[in-house]
Amino acid sequence: MARPNSLVDDVTDLSESAELPSAAPERPAARYIRVAFATGRTGLLDMTADRSRIWADVLRSLRESRQPAYVEVDPKTSVITELLLPIHYTVRRIQPAKDRLEVELEISHARHYLSKSNPQFDELRKALEDARASQTPVLVTETLNEHEIIDVRPVAGEGGAAKE
Repeated sequence: MARPNSLVDDVTDLSESAELPSAAPERPAARYIRVAFATGRTGLLDMTADRSRIWADVLRSLRESRQPAYVEVDPKTSVITELLLPIHYTVRRIQPAKDRLEVELEISHARHYLSKSNPQFDELRKALEDARASQTPVLVTETLNEHEIIDVRPVAGEGGAAKE
């Protein structure tokens, strides 16, 4: 149900690392922060990128509050290329709307969409429909501006990582 190279998991540690990923020898040495997740996976924040400073603060906050993060990790360099916040929702309604589905999530007042052009459309639609039918809460990750749903996962438990 996920985009390739994505992960929804609890952050367990952030540690400074001066090492350069071995798959990226052409890049100049940079200061990295290694981010460790509960499942054992790791990613790197390239601290030469402005957004990484903000992302490090967000990831620390998520670790402290025991909330999961949605990250996309470049498979060649291990650098984290996207950070979003999955939110715990109950699905109330799903209805067709042109080339997408409109999804009503409790308690959000925003309009949430699942695009039919999403490569995981069928899997995500099924996960949303199952959650609605059973009234089981799910973790929903969506794009910031368009509220396009890109990931849906069952909740593992309070403060726990999402189930795959």
